[in-house]
Amino acid sequence: MTFNLSTAIWAVINFLVILALLYKFAYHPVMNFMDNRSKEIADNISEAERGRTEAESLLREYKEQIAGARQEAQEIIAKAAKAGEEERSAILAQSRNEATALLERARQEIRREKDEALLDLRREVSALAVMAAERILSRNINEEDNKRIVDDFLNEVGEIH
Repeated sequence: MTFNLSTAIWAVINFLVILALLYKFAYHPVMNFMDNRSKEIADNISEAERGRTEAESLLREYKEQIAGARQEAQEIIAKAAKAGEEERSAILAQSRNEATALLERARQEIRREKDEALLDLRREVSALAVMAAERILSRNINEEDNKRIVDDFLNEVGEIH
């Protein structure tokens, strides 16, 4: 391999001509393309950053809303539990009052029926006693004597009971 000076000169001239042509016709479009691409990448990065910031803000807002909703749900549950407890207490109190009133009415009814039964028993016993006394005495007792004897007998029976 031999070194040929004319070939080397022509090679350098060709290189410089191609370099000049490339500079003249390709350098500015390539540089413009590179500048545009750099700007587009920078815009995409800033837009992505803006989107990330917005997403973080929305995430923070949603978390706050969720926390508020949970707190509100807890408050509703607490209010419902309190209302249920109050309703239960009211129902129990009402049931106790009704049971007490029913028991009192039953006691009054028992007392009344007892008094009526005692009164009927006294009347019957007094009538039987008068009849027995009439037979023993073998005479008719007038109405006034009958009433006096019954009253005396009722008083005696009333003292015994």
